[in-house]
Amino acid sequence: MVTAQIASIPDREHLLEKVIKSLLPQVDSLNVMLNNYVNTPNFCHNLKIKFRHFDNKQGDGVKFYGLRHVKGYIFTCDDDLIYPKNYVETMVKRLEMETNRVILTNHGRIMNPKPVHNSYTDRKAAYHCLKDADYSGELDIGGTGVMAWHSSAFFPDIDRITIKNMADIWIAKFAKEQKVKIMLNPHKEGWIGYLNPPNTIWDEHFPHPEAQTALYNSF
Repeated sequence: MVTAQIASIPDREHLLEKVIKSLLPQVDSLNVMLNNYVNTPNFCHNLKIKFRHFDNKQGDGVKFYGLRHVKGYIFTCDDDLIYPKNYVETMVKRLEMETNRVILTNHGRIMNPKPVHNSYTDRKAAYHCLKDADYSGELDIGGTGVMAWHSSAFFPDIDRITIKNMADIWIAKFAKEQKVKIMLNPHKEGWIGYLNPPNTIWDEHFPHPEAQTALYNSF
């Protein structure tokens, strides 16, 4: 069983449709969390899709909604990425190689020793989901928009996400508490596509990383 989870905001509705089209043939179920949407997009009316409206208080954290009873492979995705046709197959095979005991991602950072002064820039290495990445080892922080794991290995509790739009660091915290490694999936530039939204969480928080840095230093 493969379940994909994705959160979206109204400004990205036209992008969300493209993202869903890239994911839907690869999954058994797709859960779409609609932050501040007034209406449900027509393309969400599909037998594979379950949708729910939210008020955006938890931001991108709602992509982890409802996972307590989901079994099998779980993929968390972003509403500005196009996933290749072999995305799920490739990620599942790599997870199986790790006996389904790790969290796998295509984006992330290896950090400097704590305490860090800036959770974005105080790093030894960074790997981008849109660029070549030959590394296949462990990360300190993984990108949740290109992440997958098996439910038997890891559970992110959405009720503990108290500050929004910091999903990557919350998952790093939960993974450390549960003693689950976050690993990078090696990939080539162009494997994952980008839809160029006008505004991103990175744009918003990179100039003011105080909250993210405090959370990272806390575990």
